[in-house]
Amino acid sequence: MSTNAKQLELKDILEISSSGKLGDKDMVILDVRRPDEFGSGHVKNAKNVPVQELEQALQLTPSEFEAKYGFKLPANDSQTGVAVHCMRGTRAQMAASLLAEAEYKDNLFVYLPGWTELAGAASAQIEKL
Repeated sequence: MSTNAKQLELKDILEISSSGKLGDKDMVILDVRRPDEFGSGHVKNAKNVPVQELEQALQLTPSEFEAKYGFKLPANDSQTGVAVHCMRGTRAQMAASLLAEAEYKDNLFVYLPGWTELAGAASAQIEKL
């Protein structure tokens, strides 16, 4: 992967899902799967921005982004981390690259095993739309 994203493990994504934090760092989970995949099941507290929309989404103003996606994406220089995941890792890598191009650095994290691992291990932290 050609980004500076820090790799997360299952225990990390579960911690973020349950507390909104990784250690003492505030975090947002960004699920970049399609809306139908997200709707059929996602980790608790995850936000959905499909990778196909992410490049354009990053060009929106913060208020436009929030109006479209229903949450505030932390700024690229924010202390709040962004943890990206998808089904198996491919789209998460693409999303991490897009975020890195948008100058996300110290607050960029990626969970590559993705939903494939999460769905089997995190049944207590799964939500459906």
